[in-house]
Amino acid sequence: MKRIIVYVSLFFSLVFFGCAKKEAPPIAVSPTISPPQPSEKVEPSKKVSEEKRVSLEDLLKEQDKRAEKKLDLETIKLYGRGTPPLFAIFFDFDDYTIRSDMWDRLRTNAKYLLERKEVKIVLEGNCDERGTNEYNLALGMKRALEVKKALVRLGVEESRIEVVSFGEERPICSEHDESCYALNRRVDFVIKQK
Repeated sequence: MKRIIVYVSLFFSLVFFGCAKKEAPPIAVSPTISPPQPSEKVEPSKKVSEEKRVSLEDLLKEQDKRAEKKLDLETIKLYGRGTPPLFAIFFDFDDYTIRSDMWDRLRTNAKYLLERKEVKIVLEGNCDERGTNEYNLALGMKRALEVKKALVRLGVEESRIEVVSFGEERPICSEHDESCYALNRRVDFVIKQK
């Protein structure tokens, strides 16, 4: 839906700014003023309109990138790098216990898996960049194993679940602030291809 809005606004912007402008009527030239010499370059109105067109195109591209980034951020908050409709499970800093606000997501994922016995998944443990590589790989594995244990308790067969840890190696946000770190502390549910 957001993409449609962006394209509609792009269309109207191009129509609005792309329309030809009425030129002012020619001004009578007095005989004392000489016309510009061929060596002089006089095309400022053409140059200005090209600059406006280029900057408008740049603005529209930037607007489209922002819309995609916002859409991607919303998708990331739900699924991480995982496979929709399976939700990502997010964790607190330096912790591998499942947060209370993530249990509804986990139950929804378990229900999806229980209804589709043929689906196998890979749980991908991830961490933010703080800590050593070795520590983050271990923490990512603990997170993935904790989610696996919870899924098994909810009735999903253990043989359908693989776990892997990427530690800090696959961030979905590269800024260096807490809101970004929080998006990187997660377990993604990826449907295994047959």
